[in-house]
Amino acid sequence: MYLRQLFKRWTREVFAPGKLLRQKYLAFKELLRHDKRSLELITDLEDLLQGERLVDWARVESLVRALRWSEGRLIDSLLSMNPAAYRGLEERCRQIESSLARAVTLPTGDAGPPYTITLPEAARAPGLSGGKAHTLSRLLEETGIPGPRGWVITTNAFRNFLAHNHLRHRLDELLGQVPLDDWDRLTELCREMGALVHHAEIPPAVALEIEQRLEDFRLQGLDGPWALRSSALSEDGEASFAGQYASVLHVAAQEVGEAYKKVLASKYAPPAVAYRIRLGLADQETPMAVLTLEMIEAAISGVVYTSSPEADGLTEARVEVFALSGLGQRLVDGSSLPEVHYLSREENPKLLKSLSGAYGRGGEARLAPETALQLARWGMKLENLAGRPQDIEWCQDQHENLYLLQSRLLTTGTFPREPGEIETEPREIANPVLLEGGVTASPGLGMGQVCLVQGKEDLAKVPEGAVLVSPTLPPDFSAIIHRLRAVVADLGSRASHFAMVAREYGIPVLVGTREATKRLPPGRVVTVDASQGRVYLGEVAGWQGRPRRPAAATPFFTRLREAMEFISPLHLTNPDGPGFVPQACRSFHDLVRFVHEKGMAEMFSLVGRHGRGLGQARRLDTDLPLVMYVLDLEGGISPEAGPGKDVRPQFIISEPMRACWNGLSHPDVTWDKRLLAIDWEELDRVSASLINLRGAILASYAIISRDYLHLVLRFGYHFAVLDTLASDDAEANYITFRFKGGGGNFENRLRRIELIKGILEWAGFTVDTRGDLLDARFQRREARQILSRLTLLGLLQGKTRLLDMALSSPGQVRQLAEDFRERYQEYVADV
Repeated sequence: MYLRQLFKRWTREVFAPGKLLRQKYLAFKELLRHDKRSLELITDLEDLLQGERLVDWARVESLVRALRWSEGRLIDSLLSMNPAAYRGLEERCRQIESSLARAVTLPTGDAGPPYTITLPEAARAPGLSGGKAHTLSRLLEETGIPGPRGWVITTNAFRNFLAHNHLRHRLDELLGQVPLDDWDRLTELCREMGALVHHAEIPPAVALEIEQRLEDFRLQGLDGPWALRSSALSEDGEASFAGQYASVLHVAAQEVGEAYKKVLASKYAPPAVAYRIRLGLADQETPMAVLTLEMIEAAISGVVYTSSPEADGLTEARVEVFALSGLGQRLVDGSSLPEVHYLSREENPKLLKSLSGAYGRGGEARLAPETALQLARWGMKLENLAGRPQDIEWCQDQHENLYLLQSRLLTTGTFPREPGEIETEPREIANPVLLEGGVTASPGLGMGQVCLVQGKEDLAKVPEGAVLVSPTLPPDFSAIIHRLRAVVADLGSRASHFAMVAREYGIPVLVGTREATKRLPPGRVVTVDASQGRVYLGEVAGWQGRPRRPAAATPFFTRLREAMEFISPLHLTNPDGPGFVPQACRSFHDLVRFVHEKGMAEMFSLVGRHGRGLGQARRLDTDLPLVMYVLDLEGGISPEAGPGKDVRPQFIISEPMRACWNGLSHPDVTWDKRLLAIDWEELDRVSASLINLRGAILASYAIISRDYLHLVLRFGYHFAVLDTLASDDAEANYITFRFKGGGGNFENRLRRIELIKGILEWAGFTVDTRGDLLDARFQRREARQILSRLTLLGLLQGKTRLLDMALSSPGQVRQLAEDFRERYQEYVADV
């Protein structure tokens, strides 16, 4: 491939140099396009690292793929300009890509058997069984507490499901677009993902194992109904995923397949996706297992909190037992008020207090005291085994048999004070109390504008910084938890799924108020003191909600930081240094810098001294004593110019060329019509009788397009080379300028260089000088700024072309520079 490129270039250099110029120009335009795109992608990834906008890991993978492709095209463009000069660049890019791929790519995981395992087996297979099934199996085995019979459809089955239906790529495409700050768009994308899963086929191998497992239980006398519950990896761990995934109850044996897909599809419900992204977990890191349990016909169900510091008239931590008749769904979805029993935290707990479902407003407790005591004993046993407070789900059947359904870490929502932190709340509050009562579901203070929500269909309208007020407390609220300052609900309980998520995020929640939706006016600013059960009108002076604790390092940011080491750092800082070589590139940013600098250098040396490749150029027909040839690469000369070997300046429509010509032909520039502006140094080498003084060999020349100019000016014994782009893309625009030589003595030439340097630096250029050689650069500016500097350069070249013969003192340099700046400051008015 390389030899073919080299031979093709050599052939064009020999037989079609003009065509090679056009190819080089087009390759440079492509280089600039991919340079811009690569820098945009790097910036997008850097923005994600700042954590201002949370996205799915699929977004990172998508940006990295786009960056790798754009970098490849960038390098191809440079090699097309000069394939012989940068042979090591492609290999260095491959090495960086390989390192980046290892940092970004997640392991796919096993999609082979087993696709089902028994519940006892789940205790020894956490990777196959997921968080919920593994924990339940282990606790049942180690404590002897009774639980339902069951089995698990494994995480391997989920991966096989995705692979069989070719869903991974499309899911990643959709996940990469998920915006957490746009509820409608989030819902739309999640609906599509859920539909993909729900309408897919269960792989035959997975379906066969499910049927075999059902048959095994039929032989044991259990033919359903079943309860299918989510058990994803990471569920019920440090992050609870409480209420984020689906449970499907009362499932007949023949309907297990459809129920299984419903649970898998719930992985892509809006609250679940939003919750997972905030935890910094990738979709591949939370494959879904499904815990399949025998359906217990519950007379009473509920939750046990083994340590609950917020008290309803109690001053120390205690065990809380929440109970409702029937299934526990109304408890965890926040739609009901449970009865609550408070017990002491000891091996043999004592009943301290009981409240009806109206939180002390009358009514009899349905749960027998002995049952509450038994549940508290279970709770303390499970807490001692886990070493942390527990959130336990249980049920009691019609025959008063108790069953353990689930146990996970309990988040209380309280945080220890930092060293030196003191309470800032005033003792007396003048603000009117709008609401008092209810139960603290998540402690803390929150201030904001009341937003009334009747159901999840209203979530899109909830603004940033809102105090959400609602009749109930559904898990869907977790999808917008980043917008909330507090939540107040008529119903709900501390045991609801959303309350648990709120405690994880430190969002104050007050539930069971009964009248919040009536007494808290929408649009009014309120202060919620969830710990004390009060809501005040307005912001309480001197009272601030406790700042949220910074999020711990998540897997997302840990991976991204590692990946960015191969993307973002810039190690190549000196284009003129010996270390500016492909082998020194250590990141994609280095590659972009290297290619950009070398691309501009290639254009700067576009044509050799003798104008090779300008055979199709046209002589500029001008009244100035200046011999110049113009080669139009693309849209630089108006069609109205017609054919011919000459072209008048008014037909030049290249904006950079027109801007520069406006300076050269400015009325302030004095031209001696008797003195032809050509390359006198070259003329000295040849016989004037054998050469055309107006021919290309001694002339200046311009290679132009609509927004590009490569200009070589040959004035006497010095030359100037200018290469510039003035496009609509400010980031791609630049001027590079080189000036060298002269006919005067060396000291006078240095004075002219000093004059030009001072004026260019005043105009915003970066300038380097070495002897009588000057290099200047002005870049990443809007086209109008580029064009004004080109006019200034034209003026400067016209007015200084003979000064190497006239400058004799530093004082002259200072005076001329001051005069120039004063007279032509309009061209740098944007500085």
